[in-house]
Amino acid sequence: MELWKISQKVSELSDVIPYYFFSLASSCLSLSTLMVVFSLGTWGVIGIIVNSFYVVIPYLLFAVPVQVLFNKHPKKFSLNYFCLYIFFSLPAVFIYSSVLNFDFSMDILTTKNFYAISLLAALFFWFWDSVFLQKKALRQTKGTG
Repeated sequence: MELWKISQKVSELSDVIPYYFFSLASSCLSLSTLMVVFSLGTWGVIGIIVNSFYVVIPYLLFAVPVQVLFNKHPKKFSLNYFCLYIFFSLPAVFIYSSVLNFDFSMDILTTKNFYAISLLAALFFWFWDSVFLQKKALRQTKGTG
């Protein structure tokens, strides 16, 4: 590969990285806020911040790689992308719940909370991805085409 092509790829990636960060941070804060509100805990803002640090790891491991793949072919608010985010959020939430509770039994799969959190995690990530990244990626493809 020629050096100027590598330089161009790095330049394109550096323009998009802040949008990945905004998407990730917004998703973490949204999910954490909902988790604190529905747990009826008294943690408030501290609970949101602490939960955000826990939530960022599954998002980074499962959702961001899928997001990078999706942004090669941007589609704003695509239902196919949403379904795939749900598919990847199920194992992510299972691992997240198992590690936090120190319980790797399959009992977690029988709870409504597991499916609710999985769906909400996918929904928030899909929404913020469409708001921050898919629009940016669409602008770039229209500008180059």
